[in-house]
Amino acid sequence: MNKARVPRTAFALGSALVLFGALLVLSGCRRAPAALKHVIFFIGDGMSAETEVAASRYLYGRDDGLVWQSLPSRAFVATWDVNVYNSHARSEGRPPYSRSSFTPVLGYDVRKDGPKPPAGPGVTHRFPLGPATDSASAATALATGFKTDSGNIAWLPGDPPEGQLTTIAEELRARTGAGIGVISTVPFDHATPASFVSHNTSRSAYYTGLKGYKGLGIADEIILRTKPDVVIAGGSPLLDNPGFDTKKGYISQSLYHTLQTSRDYLLVERKPGQDGGRAIADGTAQAAREGRKLFGLFGGKGGNFEVPLVEDSPGRPQVTPGSEENPSLAEATEAALGYLARDPDGFFLMIEQGDIDWANHDNDFRAAVGCVADLDGAVRAALAFVDRPGDDIDWTNTVLLVTADHATGGLLLDPARPLGAGDLPRQEARVEEPRTGSDRGPASNGVVIKKPDYASPNVYPDEDISYGTAGHTNELVDLAIMGAAAPAFMKFRGSWYPGSILDNTQINAALREALGLPALGRHPRRPS
Repeated sequence: MNKARVPRTAFALGSALVLFGALLVLSGCRRAPAALKHVIFFIGDGMSAETEVAASRYLYGRDDGLVWQSLPSRAFVATWDVNVYNSHARSEGRPPYSRSSFTPVLGYDVRKDGPKPPAGPGVTHRFPLGPATDSASAATALATGFKTDSGNIAWLPGDPPEGQLTTIAEELRARTGAGIGVISTVPFDHATPASFVSHNTSRSAYYTGLKGYKGLGIADEIILRTKPDVVIAGGSPLLDNPGFDTKKGYISQSLYHTLQTSRDYLLVERKPGQDGGRAIADGTAQAAREGRKLFGLFGGKGGNFEVPLVEDSPGRPQVTPGSEENPSLAEATEAALGYLARDPDGFFLMIEQGDIDWANHDNDFRAAVGCVADLDGAVRAALAFVDRPGDDIDWTNTVLLVTADHATGGLLLDPARPLGAGDLPRQEARVEEPRTGSDRGPASNGVVIKKPDYASPNVYPDEDISYGTAGHTNELVDLAIMGAAAPAFMKFRGSWYPGSILDNTQINAALREALGLPALGRHPRRPS
């Protein structure tokens, strides 16, 4: 059985709209390749900076032990979307968002909400109150360079007909022939991976036929049209929807059959009693031999990978896989990189640890720590892959990024009682009867919270940690970069916001510049 898994101990904008149809034109006018050829883009979904600190303390006994926390180039990222902007604009009597005329301070106000994320020693303030982006619009900003409405997958705000936005992965492939891939611990047609390889006005349109949906489903577009070279993610019907009930699930029976019989793809599936890491490694080798694309379909009940388990063991961190039948994120990353590295034109690979968001929605500290540990192992594997001698992939032609699409949960660690390596807070599931007051909605454990003040779905009796919400927040998130292209990112700091802050659309702009793709244009007005 393959044991190369998550660490078990402490070592461990202008007016130019780039639309989807432009791909047909771009594919016929390739440019000379830029120095940057390989992009490894890690996203911790819902990973606040304080979540990073919490996981680092558990794994390494300090606040900055996660591998990306020591990368040479660092910044913070503003994550607001059109919905957030318009809410703030209405409250101040200002015009709604327009790509040709907007002011970043209405998305994130440094003077009011702070020049850095609320994380680390001495932090006692909470996240910014008010609306926040969702994963679809946040990932769209990263993938396309455009702000859009919550719920949109690579589509213009306002949902105009033919509003598809070409993603950077698609454009890079059309111009240079580079390979593209997505990895996620949540279903392959969920918001973050979908925003890099598909287009839809609704993140919930997972497949054609779902609840009577008659349009082109996200899964249908990915499998039948975009056809990434590598997909490794959740969404398997094995445990989630074995009867292919069209009221739920992430893939239709006909699409599933298409994958099973496809000449384009080699399908590697989760199977009972089979080691997922070994299965994806073997499948990668077979797909390469046969000249086929790779599709790894894994996940458990609900479509997601089971989260890694952490134990309260002071001084001796313990992290074990949630299931041996799914690959770890490190194993999936190694497999995808090994496959894509064969492409002489380079590659673009997006890797998401999506279960962090789900854990933070549930205010589940243990699950969040285990998921960040999974991400830490994957980033370590990618760094080692680039450092491996004997090939033409190195830091002169490769960039690795680690960031979050947004923050979730409003985690706050008590600065007076810091947790050490292997140490977890006492955690209990909340059980209470519904009471009068504002309805905060159901938590995933079935608890209905109805009270004037927020009550976490999980209880931490010792009060060494606390959560402020079960939703997303508009706080800044971290960005870490490795590779020769790092200066392309760093020069954007301070251009829209004071201090060491980039906008999420500027990550896309920096990648475009480093890859030799044409700029999208448009610089907004800075506040006076």
